Amino acid sequence: MGSEGDIQVDSLIIGTSWLDPNWWIAVAQVVLGLGAVIFVHELGHFLVAKACGVKCEKFYVGFDFFDIKIGDHVLIPRSLVKWTWGETEYGIGIIPLGGYVKMLGQDDNPGNIESEMQRSQIDETDDASAITEKVGMVDREKIDPRSFLAKSVPQRMAIISAGVIFNLFFAIIFASIAFRSSVNYEPPVIGNVISGGPAWKADLTGVRLTQIGNTKVEGYFTYINMAEEIAFSDGKPLDLKFLRPDSNLPESAVVTAQKGLIKQIDLPLIGVQPAMIPKVGNEATTIEGNPAFVASPKFEKNDVITQLDTTNIESGFALRQYLGRNLDRKIDFVVQREKTQESVIIPVGPNPRRDLGITTEWLDVANIQEGSPGEQAGFKIGDQILKIDGSSRGDLFSLDQRMTLIARDDPRSVEFLVRRGEQELTLEMQPRLPRVIPGPESDRPVAVDTLGLAINLSNKVETSSVKGIEPGDEITNVNFLLTEEQKSKPEFAALKAKSSYLLGPETLDWIGVYSLMQQQPPGAKIDISVQRGDQTSSAQITSMASNEFYLPTRGIVLSRLQNTYTAPTWGEAIQLGSYQTWYDASRVWRFLTKLVGGQISVTNLGGPGTIAMAATSEASQGTSRLLLFLTLLSANLAIVNFLPIPVLDGGHMLFLMYEGLFRRPVSEKTQIILSYAGLIFILGLMLFVVYLDIGRAFFM
Repeated sequence: MGSEGDIQVDSLIIGTSWLDPNWWIAVAQVVLGLGAVIFVHELGHFLVAKACGVKCEKFYVGFDFFDIKIGDHVLIPRSLVKWTWGETEYGIGIIPLGGYVKMLGQDDNPGNIESEMQRSQIDETDDASAITEKVGMVDREKIDPRSFLAKSVPQRMAIISAGVIFNLFFAIIFASIAFRSSVNYEPPVIGNVISGGPAWKADLTGVRLTQIGNTKVEGYFTYINMAEEIAFSDGKPLDLKFLRPDSNLPESAVVTAQKGLIKQIDLPLIGVQPAMIPKVGNEATTIEGNPAFVASPKFEKNDVITQLDTTNIESGFALRQYLGRNLDRKIDFVVQREKTQESVIIPVGPNPRRDLGITTEWLDVANIQEGSPGEQAGFKIGDQILKIDGSSRGDLFSLDQRMTLIARDDPRSVEFLVRRGEQELTLEMQPRLPRVIPGPESDRPVAVDTLGLAINLSNKVETSSVKGIEPGDEITNVNFLLTEEQKSKPEFAALKAKSSYLLGPETLDWIGVYSLMQQQPPGAKIDISVQRGDQTSSAQITSMASNEFYLPTRGIVLSRLQNTYTAPTWGEAIQLGSYQTWYDASRVWRFLTKLVGGQISVTNLGGPGTIAMAATSEASQGTSRLLLFLTLLSANLAIVNFLPIPVLDGGHMLFLMYEGLFRRPVSEKTQIILSYAGLIFILGLMLFVVYLDIGRAFFM
């Protein structure tokens, strides 16, 4: 859980408690919800088929392809439950990946096409090819009138399309109920920005977006909607309009989304994270090893931070700004208790930086923030800072604090000796008070807010007080040494699973190592290996609490910013539900077109695991959020199922269009070949997305 004004646990994954009854309730809701989406789709096929007089032999949610057994002993039957009512067998299959309606004369299994045609005949001794007349039309006198094949092309089209239509119809119902009931959502407010990314360069920390390109941000418009609009911009310059947290004056900026900002997401991004509010988290309140954890009195769940010292705090941005400007001072947190509504003062001391006894070499300036002191001083991308005020440049991680103290306590110009190409020059600038001091991020430059510069950092040692480590050594490997107590805690699960890292662009760099060590209490240990020429050596480092440099965080876990939307009438709820269904369907279509066009990587696809995790996350935030997720899932199912791929509804529709146009069905041989090709493609795609799910679960 990351939070503004607090430690960002980017690599430490907080686990879910299997003993938490709320988690099990969310899982139950997800199972019922996903089952409802599948049921609705198959119900559409079933009802229209019955209305057209087709014999429906089976109606299943889940597939009942086989029993799970050892030898001749059946462990789990192919049907978890089944019953027969009238001429139809209803049931729930053991494979929870879809559902089906089995109609006489129709089967998605290409191996059963010939047998279904044979079963559809009145005289089963005839050859299957005898069911077509000389003119090419189906001879309906030779087919059971209750067979799917006996129905006209428009009737069969209605049956095939009914599943998609029902999904879209019920998507509107799901969304309408959600909006009428009240929906909590994260608005398009930017919290953190990724160091050196497009949003950082445009100085968008804390802003509330009002327009994205040609799309106005109004009404029910979420943070996810914002992220999708940006991701679908194709990496073209995008005009953003916004309001800053301390101003009602509209501003604008042009940003260009880029890939590679987050390794696991191969989409164009501008590098933003959701906003937080000055309210203590609902679950964890403080993080062990930080001053807030030992503060007295204790922070309590849902405490609202109303003041820091005598300064009123109304947003997460204001909280982070005050903490960053006063990181070396004790601060009185004034909180309002949820239950008693009383104000409580909690003194919290500064949070010492975890010093590792090593600094590494500064590299070049990677990016420059628009309108910043660095830009005004004439800095250029590629410049390398050699000295500051005629002295050693020191540790890059402490630069923001050093410049903050100058801007706060001794406002003056600072002189920077810079190498630009083959020449050296001197640039002067007056540091500004920081808006927000960003935390370091692995594989990103270090952002210095007071200067507006993002500076790359090497893995090569510049200074060292660690025995066995010398200037010029290249750090090649780190191993995090967790205590037994840390191994037992869910927040260290990721480091427990993978504690050793070979430093490199695809794994972890020294910035990432430093960041992870700041998330642990002083006294945490790591083993590091270094390369010195042809020799390799190693040393153990124990982090120490610095008596000079401090973190801008205090160890308080905050809550995410959320708004609530409630449609005042059912009419407005249905109108908004219809729009949401259209929006979800269109964004699925946009994603697929960009996927096919190669603008989006297939690694962004998600399988059953991703769907289940996303659905459980939404269900944990309320039934309305789950209903909106089911709206998206229904729209997704409708669009994907209607793609012109044999064995999907869209493939069947394509065959029917051919039959209606040429007045004869697609030949049995062609149907079998195309259906097998479609089946192989679908099965291959399912295996691929399951592989991606496994990779996300174990290797991210």
